[in-house]
Amino acid sequence: MGSKSVLLRGELGTLLLQEAQNSTRFIDLFSGSGSVGHYIAENTALPVVSVDLQHYSSVLAGCITERDAKLSQSDVVTSWTGAVHRSLIDDPLYEQLQEPIARLGKATVMRARKKSSRFTEEHFITRDYGGHYFSPQQAYILDLLYSSLPSVADQRKIGLAAILHAASVCAAAPGHTAQPFQPTKKLLPYIKNSWTRDVIAICQKQVETLANRHATKIGKAIVADAISVAESLEPGDLVFCDPPYSAVQYSRFYHVLEGIALGGWPEVSGAGRAPARVLRETSDFSMKSQATEAMTELLETLRTSSCRVIITFPDADASNGLSARDIIHIAQEKWHVYDKYVDSVHSTLGGSSSAGGRGGRRALQEVVLLLIPKDDASLCVPEPQPSNYTEDGSSLASDGLLTEALDLVSTATSAELS
Repeated sequence: MGSKSVLLRGELGTLLLQEAQNSTRFIDLFSGSGSVGHYIAENTALPVVSVDLQHYSSVLAGCITERDAKLSQSDVVTSWTGAVHRSLIDDPLYEQLQEPIARLGKATVMRARKKSSRFTEEHFITRDYGGHYFSPQQAYILDLLYSSLPSVADQRKIGLAAILHAASVCAAAPGHTAQPFQPTKKLLPYIKNSWTRDVIAICQKQVETLANRHATKIGKAIVADAISVAESLEPGDLVFCDPPYSAVQYSRFYHVLEGIALGGWPEVSGAGRAPARVLRETSDFSMKSQATEAMTELLETLRTSSCRVIITFPDADASNGLSARDIIHIAQEKWHVYDKYVDSVHSTLGGSSSAGGRGGRRALQEVVLLLIPKDDASLCVPEPQPSNYTEDGSSLASDGLLTEALDLVSTATSAELS
């Protein structure tokens, strides 16, 4: 997986802003953490529609794209996180959950898990994840924050997003929540480091950050399948696609955040404290046998809707069987395709040490594709087809072809181009 935050400061951000000038809405079909949708919402006048299969994603995206004004962060901090902090002073349950983290060992971790498991669904974060991803006291604080979320809609959106952020930062896990660190001699220092983080302080800082950010025009964040949403799009919609690269379902890696966003799972089990597989969302884009067909269907649906599309994908064979050259091959018959290659860093989601140590980070090139339907009369496109790949999939050198297309878009009106 690769974050788009760095790319937004370069080629991707430039392309998005230029294409936004001739668009009426921005559709982020695989919104993830929401960084791309936030960028458009804050830097253009377009309403943003953020789409993802998982609820936690809609929370992270919507906390900015669904608001058009700043909030008073001091009010939220005082009335919400401040109240929780004060309530801990005389809370006997909080005191009972204390463990000697400074002398953390396997026995301490196992005792923490046993204590936490005795809680009921009223404290679902403590019951399900205490002693695993979080210390019992961290989990208990997250429960109190969740149960006392502000009732005012915009404050609640920011509050829940801040809880998810704090949970992500504090989780004793390798960059995701497929499984927590186990109390081995090697991993105990990582557990100790995570368990000593201040949940309330992290939450307050995130509230202060989010309260100052908002969209210029209110959009929406929805939980839905990308292809079903694509069927309802219209000409003038600018669509961004950062589809899955992994052959493992992403819901496996973020079930803790999803559980918090949903208010708890009916039951969790196993080393990962995961819900039943039937409850976790699945995407055809993360199935090697279905990914190519899903991409083909998505592109055809978007072309029928006469949308312009920007896609990012690694310049390598991804584990779901797709590559950037595959996407170009699928698109080039009915789309004008422009490509640009940029440096990026991806995580193998806890992959082998040979891929870069803990977290499995590795550098690679990412391809940014601009797709314009061939029947779009608003842009005269230079010929021949400007792709870095020939029809047989072999690579050609890139030399400003995407820039040439962007110059056309940015320097001429639709009437001049037609």
